Amino acid sequence: MLHENESARKEIEILRILSEFADPVGSTLLKRELRKKGFLLSERTVRYHLQLLEAKGFVLGHNRKGRTITQPGLEELSRALATQRLGFTTTRFMSLAYSANYNPEVDSGTVVTNVSLLDKNLQNKTLDTMKALQRMSLLSAPYLKVMNEKDEYCDISVPKGKLALLTVCNLTLDSILIHSGIPLFFKHGGLVQVLNRKPIRFVEIISYEGTTIPPLEVFVYRKMTSISSILKTGSGMLLATLREIPSEARERTVKILDELHKKEWGGVLVLGEPNEPVLGIPVGMDRFGICMVGGIVPGAAMVEEGEQSVTFAPHCIIPIEEMNRI
Repeated sequence: MLHENESARKEIEILRILSEFADPVGSTLLKRELRKKGFLLSERTVRYHLQLLEAKGFVLGHNRKGRTITQPGLEELSRALATQRLGFTTTRFMSLAYSANYNPEVDSGTVVTNVSLLDKNLQNKTLDTMKALQRMSLLSAPYLKVMNEKDEYCDISVPKGKLALLTVCNLTLDSILIHSGIPLFFKHGGLVQVLNRKPIRFVEIISYEGTTIPPLEVFVYRKMTSISSILKTGSGMLLATLREIPSEARERTVKILDELHKKEWGGVLVLGEPNEPVLGIPVGMDRFGICMVGGIVPGAAMVEEGEQSVTFAPHCIIPIEEMNRI
């Protein structure tokens, strides 16, 4: 089901791009425009989706000139956009969390990953940043995957002169809890003030139910983080998320997080008490809050350093066996 949803999202995005052009558009231009939206597809994959759309009557081919969107394609685009309003972000996040199946007991399975595109010359600097984040327990998991220019993997095509950094998204922690029978509720993404390595309070929050885009990307885009400062001085502004879990599941949650900690997993800033606020944010009745470091922190840290880094999160699900330990 998730694969079908992801394919549909790619095809809707292709229709959206075609709708913005009066003239035929080729796969090269589509590939470039799709990358801006977080779809790192090869031209071969773009052509494959175009063929599917043409078979459905949603696009029209013009020999080597490219393709244009048809009237049925415009109608399909309109219907799809109507469903991508408030709540879409939460629905997609939950679908990814349910679809990953990493089992900490056997240290095997699939994890949700984020993808950051950086200049290929930044590989050593990026790895140093990852190690620093791991030492401060600011990564969800001690794993990464590096793809070099022109590599292709899992619908990711790395542009010339770039490298792709795949890191474990905090949705994987959600996945582990969910598959352990623990229900959780996505509440907010925001900025947490850290002082002397201790999280103090949320200073900004965005509700997942009140936005059509991932909240943490807003703070990165507005350059409101100071993750590099936290690594150097222990104080600054950190990207974080807030979930709520029924109080009855707290003991089980603590046990799971303890087991993950033994495997050097991290990323949990605060595990609240039932009915008690978490970093100044109230929780629902008979629930407790869990505040986790945002999965896009590595890419955000590079942006702070003035590097050209673009992070797409969450992006894909891959076997943890195909990643390397930090």
